[in-house]
Amino acid sequence: MPARQWDRLAPVQLLVFTVVGLSAMLVAYAFGLGGAVSSLIFLAILFIGVVLRVSEPLRQSLRP
Repeated sequence: MPARQWDRLAPVQLLVFTVVGLSAMLVAYAFGLGGAVSSLIFLAILFIGVVLRVSEPLRQSLRP
């Protein structure tokens, strides 16, 4: 995916990872895992989204 096209998807990617993280947090809390574990699940999913966004320039430069 070209860099310009990736920049247009950045806000959508943040929204998607936030919604998925909140959904996973809600499900974890519903299963009785507690608030602390649910929060860690949410933050882990959000962190994955951030790492994917930050590492995109590096992945683009390593492509042949």
